[in-house]
Amino acid sequence: MSRVNSGSVTGLNFTALVEPWRAVVRLIGMRAVKAAATAAVICAVALSACTAAPRPAVSVPPNISLPPPGGMPGYYVVVAGREVVVRASADGHVTGTAAIPGSTPAGRTFVGGQAFGSADGRHFVIVRSRGGDLPGVADVTLFQLTVAPDGRPGRLGQLIFDNRGMPVTGAALSPDGRMLALSLVHEFPAGPLYGSVEILDVATGTARTWSGQSAPGYWPGVPAWTSDDTVVAPWWHSSSPGVIPAAITGIRQIDAAAPGGSLAAAPLAAFPAPAQGLQTAVIAPGGAQLIASSCRAGHHTATARIVELSAANGQLTRVLRTATARFGNDADAQDAIMSQCQVLSVAGDGDHVLVHAFTFGRIDNGAFTSLPGATSRVLPVAAAW
Repeated sequence: MSRVNSGSVTGLNFTALVEPWRAVVRLIGMRAVKAAATAAVICAVALSACTAAPRPAVSVPPNISLPPPGGMPGYYVVVAGREVVVRASADGHVTGTAAIPGSTPAGRTFVGGQAFGSADGRHFVIVRSRGGDLPGVADVTLFQLTVAPDGRPGRLGQLIFDNRGMPVTGAALSPDGRMLALSLVHEFPAGPLYGSVEILDVATGTARTWSGQSAPGYWPGVPAWTSDDTVVAPWWHSSSPGVIPAAITGIRQIDAAAPGGSLAAAPLAAFPAPAQGLQTAVIAPGGAQLIASSCRAGHHTATARIVELSAANGQLTRVLRTATARFGNDADAQDAIMSQCQVLSVAGDGDHVLVHAFTFGRIDNGAFTSLPGATSRVLPVAAAW
């Protein structure tokens, strides 16, 4: 593991034209946190408040036990076609599977799914997407999954939700499990992308919306809860629709107790300079870091870097992993950085990271261990803990 003292992520700026919503879905902020870093505390909401502000209290039901601070969750889940596979984090052995309900209607393409974890490592949100090959026609269904202490999954329960044809790019359960924060991206009608955040009542499906329509070219990444009534998300920007990598310009804060409103009017802890050239980023539990992927293609090669950025100012603090792979041609190398260069999930204050940097696995305090779960038939990998 290499460390640096300061500096922004530079020298990795390249562009890849892709279908717009597919690019942003992988930005998830671009899937994605701990994909749902529900215990994250973003001191960057006030750039000077990191040492002064106390950690907000959160409500955790008595039937939920959190992993020990800094600990690795016991299980991770992988969306594999029409089922969710639960695997042990230690060695990747399968502890159970759960079928994703529903069928694929005739004439609609099954695009795939994504997984987002929770603070206790046992509750997950599965996002299933169908269609979406044309703007404004993404058919998204949300499910909840609970994994027992011994790794056995329960049945997936469908949530009441209408995405109105817009792709969901991030999800996070509130600490008490009653609310679900969602990030969406709007890219129809044609023009600059913009994003929105919805807060969904898990029991009733009632939703409140914060729209970013007044901020074209910007969208929220994977959300995270800092308390029972505060949601934060990386604030992404690209001046060219459908082009990644993109930049993170700061951390947007949303009052989840409010009735909704303008996302652009919500408080923004802006970085002094945008963090450029990123594919994915996830806010680490504890809120002090962003774990991100920054990748580039060369002549028949591609290089992936998994980096840690300060959530207060977007500056590079350390490089967790660098991997280079060779390909038969430049097109395959370019495809690889689109589908095999991602931060998937973060736990333990950023000490444990699920990644796919040409090889799927976990990073524990800078040491990489490969894990089963990736297949060339299902890319990009959708996994979380």
